[in-house]
Amino acid sequence: MARKILALHGLAQSGEYFCSKTKGLRNELEKLDYEVIYATAPNTYSPADIPDDLGDVITSDSAKNVLAWIEDDLQNSTYFLPKATLDYLHDFVIGHGPFEGVLGFSQGAGVAGYLLTDFNGLLNLTEDQQPPLKFFMVFSGFRFAPECYQEQYDKNPISIPSLHVQGELDTITEPYKVEALYNSCKPDTRTFLKHSGGHYVPNSRGFAKKVTEWLNTIN
Repeated sequence: MARKILALHGLAQSGEYFCSKTKGLRNELEKLDYEVIYATAPNTYSPADIPDDLGDVITSDSAKNVLAWIEDDLQNSTYFLPKATLDYLHDFVIGHGPFEGVLGFSQGAGVAGYLLTDFNGLLNLTEDQQPPLKFFMVFSGFRFAPECYQEQYDKNPISIPSLHVQGELDTITEPYKVEALYNSCKPDTRTFLKHSGGHYVPNSRGFAKKVTEWLNTIN
């Protein structure tokens, strides 16, 4: 049976869209007997309700309805992870897991990084429902900025192997945001990798092999 990886898409994407955009990487992961399972964010917003600093791009395809994991708090000029997202992912893990690892892009990577501070505790999962995860991979990831989340990161440094990928031309998720999540992980478990492009998951076979080589080193 293939080992499963939970995939969390970026803002204004969907699981189906993210699946199509990561075909090259997914093909290489399948050669290692991994199956990537794509979740779709349960929250729908108007583009006007999405904060500018969450590290994604609103495209013309999402001009009317934007799928998002995170909700903006316009009144207080901040954002938060709504209960609807936690409830959805709780049910998704039970229905489609258990998972061996997590893969996230941009807003999905931010959510993945936060959850990995205490995956089962934050999603109210038992160890029978979701055994301890073995790794996570984030592309254009970031640490949640609101003050209310900082204690969670500080008291629960991420200890499972993590791969943090940043595009050298990425102007959406700036380097300091990527570094903040990277620094939320224990030094002996984290790996940093750059690619020459912008705000996307590299799909070339050459880059995908770098990811699978990393996976081989932790297994």
